[in-house]
Amino acid sequence: MTSTIAEQIYRGLIDQIMKGQLKPGQRVEEQAVASQFGASRTPVRDALRQLAGSGFIEFRPHRGAMVTNVDLRQMGEMFEALEELEALCAKLAAQRMSAIERRQLQTLVQRQKDAITAKDDTLYWQLNDEFHLLICRGADNRSILQLTDNMRSRLMPFRVFMFSRGHRMQAAYGEHQDVIHAILASDGEKAYLSMRQHVANSNVRVMNFLQQRAAERDSKS
Repeated sequence: MTSTIAEQIYRGLIDQIMKGQLKPGQRVEEQAVASQFGASRTPVRDALRQLAGSGFIEFRPHRGAMVTNVDLRQMGEMFEALEELEALCAKLAAQRMSAIERRQLQTLVQRQKDAITAKDDTLYWQLNDEFHLLICRGADNRSILQLTDNMRSRLMPFRVFMFSRGHRMQAAYGEHQDVIHAILASDGEKAYLSMRQHVANSNVRVMNFLQQRAAERDSKS
């Protein structure tokens, strides 16, 4: 139960930070957060540690948890790295995926189509994660998988927030189809380019939002 509550607090605080309700330099009080979410301090501390790992807050001596200012250059570099890593995974998966893994991929994308029809955003996002993970595992390279998983984990809060702000399911589904067709055809180069474009399309939306927020803050200061 504690981990579930911590995840709810984590996502709730991300939402507040991204919307500007919690501003850079603002202190995040454990007790205030616990009261807001009706929780004890234990899951709040767990959520704050997650936020620190994602770069949303930092712990300062004698001041506690403080909201950080997103470094847009660093963020752009991380997104660029993720595009290349996932594209490489798709290229290798096209060459190395087993017949069983390819069938799993086809089944997964069909379930995504069903989620779109049902307008089930939560299920689609879950299946989206499974889609990318299955391809990364299909690359059959543990070092690349570890690097990709780490980068996806660090950037996931930004992607989840943007996903909740607008429906990109249909466009993303079409891009997934391009990736799958290339993988099933064992076309590594096409799989690389399709996945790179797919990840870039999502990343651009996040960066545009972050740049807009930074411009708004600058205009008010």
